[in-house]
Amino acid sequence: MNLFAAGLLAFTATTTAPAQAPTTSAPPPAPTVVDSGYWSYGSWQVVAETIDTGEDLRRTCTAFTGGDGNPTLSVEISNGDAGPPHFFPSVQVRESAFRAHPTVMQDGQALYIRFDDEDSMDAVVTGYFDEEGFAQATFRFDHPDSQWVLRAMRKNGQLDTVVGGQVFATFFLDGFTASYVKAMDECGFTGAGVVD
Repeated sequence: MNLFAAGLLAFTATTTAPAQAPTTSAPPPAPTVVDSGYWSYGSWQVVAETIDTGEDLRRTCTAFTGGDGNPTLSVEISNGDAGPPHFFPSVQVRESAFRAHPTVMQDGQALYIRFDDEDSMDAVVTGYFDEEGFAQATFRFDHPDSQWVLRAMRKNGQLDTVVGGQVFATFFLDGFTASYVKAMDECGFTGAGVVD
């Protein structure tokens, strides 16, 4: 074989495209909990979880009371959210019904919360069915109303949810301030604007 033919053979061998492996579209990995913590203050609990989303680490901190079949009152924030003292997390009440049963609170229904000092604020229910077919009902106070509600929660001992003129749920607020400050601290914020 002459030198030219050997060079052409080498050139052809190196410019041939390699065989492509078949592509599979694997789903992205599910978020995984990296770290979590739990604290209890009076009637309130705090849960903080750090989740690896595959792109970053996200810390979610929730202070709540109720549960175990009863409605819950909660405040949740994430380290990726805007937070105190310029933006305040939402305050939410959630009711979950047993399968094939309705919630007491109904979609579009007007209600109000009332504190033991008789301060109150109106809200409207959002009702829906979750992905497993359970009826859910919630209402929430978003910023800027949430700051007023959080301050009222700090200075009172009880919050009643009044639906159709009847008290639907009562939430005790002992331990709220400590749980709120702990949740804010765990997600990199302070209690400023609520506890000062």
